[in-house]
Amino acid sequence: MKDIWFGYWFKNWFFPYKLGYLIVISGIRSYFKNHSYKGKNNIPNNAGIIYAVNHQNAFLDPIVIAGRSRHPTYFLTRADIFKKPIVAKFLSKLYMLPIYRQRDGSNSMKKNEKTFNECYDILAEKGKLIIFPEGNHNYRKSLRPLKKGIARIALGAGEKYDFKIPIYIVPIGLDYENHFNMNGDLFLNAGNPIYVNDYFDKYLNEPAETINELTSMVYKSLKNLIININDIDNYTNLYYLIHKLPFKKKLLSVDEKFFYKQSRLYDLQKLNHDNFDKYQSVIKKTSSLIKFCKKEKIRPYLFQKNYTIIGLIFYSLIMLLLMPFHLIGLLTNYIPYILPVIFTENKIEDKHFHGSLKFALGVILFYIYWLLIIIGIYAWKGLEISLISAIFLPLIAVFNFKYWIHIKKLSGALRYTFKKGKNDFISMKKDFDYIYSIIH
Repeated sequence: MKDIWFGYWFKNWFFPYKLGYLIVISGIRSYFKNHSYKGKNNIPNNAGIIYAVNHQNAFLDPIVIAGRSRHPTYFLTRADIFKKPIVAKFLSKLYMLPIYRQRDGSNSMKKNEKTFNECYDILAEKGKLIIFPEGNHNYRKSLRPLKKGIARIALGAGEKYDFKIPIYIVPIGLDYENHFNMNGDLFLNAGNPIYVNDYFDKYLNEPAETINELTSMVYKSLKNLIININDIDNYTNLYYLIHKLPFKKKLLSVDEKFFYKQSRLYDLQKLNHDNFDKYQSVIKKTSSLIKFCKKEKIRPYLFQKNYTIIGLIFYSLIMLLLMPFHLIGLLTNYIPYILPVIFTENKIEDKHFHGSLKFALGVILFYIYWLLIIIGIYAWKGLEISLISAIFLPLIAVFNFKYWIHIKKLSGALRYTFKKGKNDFISMKKDFDYIYSIIH
């Protein structure tokens, strides 16, 4: 996902979509620590494409996929936000289509026919369409039952055009290392395309059964592309085991991290099946580990570290020497960073929208704030210095954020090092070693 492409400015896209695209591709490179899109090259060309995607993060889910496509990507959106005509017109310029749900009233459901017909036409023109077949969002990493709408749209498009248009459903698993805050990994995991045309003949004779079969096929494909935690009663502990405990080898790619996490989950599921008592022991000790680490404000990876006092003093001196640069970075970056955080965490009750709003508002505010700084420097020092500042502002932002991460790591290392000789730390270290030996 490192490629840079400016060709979208010359495409025949709606202008609001181009601006949104700019925000998305800028945000992907700054909001996420690392990102990868596996299987993108296997997506067919010259065919209608429906992306079937798990839904964990509100508006962030469709835009990270649309931002990685060089074609306008349509996506279905809940119809209640289309109520005002001016809003509906603007959303249409972003290639958003209204979808009515049962809660909108039985009469409203009939309006979906218009949207479905638009979807049929998009697919006939070899367009791209994003559908979230779970029907709603939930940040838990667990695949919920799928609605049948995705199969109905795919097969309905074929029926409308006499089964002569090529249509594929491409399952894509989205995995966020952190759903709500920046600096986590993003992994887009595209599976094998499902050729809908293979279902056309059966659909003519057994439409209901074919819809169920295709929906089931999408489900089977999608569940293998994500971290799918089925033990909901122990979800918090399993999530912690999968994501927070360190791996034995240093991982260099987002793909490797994902597949190690997936493998760790499979091992835990097998343990639950083969040795329930040991599984419950791991869960119980994990619960204690979570509480302990939260109370002591440390990360579990510290139980594998052996810092020396001299090393920590040297580390602290480096951080102290770099402090002035960090203070400069705060002046040029803190306001556009903190404002979206304050707004979302205090004004937005639904946590599913936190990541989306921090992502979008952050990119917009950084552009505005940096532009104001550059204009101010231009008025004060002239064109040459303002151009130099334009180059250094993003670099300072990267340094500033990494510096803050190191400060957090240093503070955790200091707390752990000066307390690790205490009885409760020694006891928890034994529990950590027990858990770690089993999950590996």
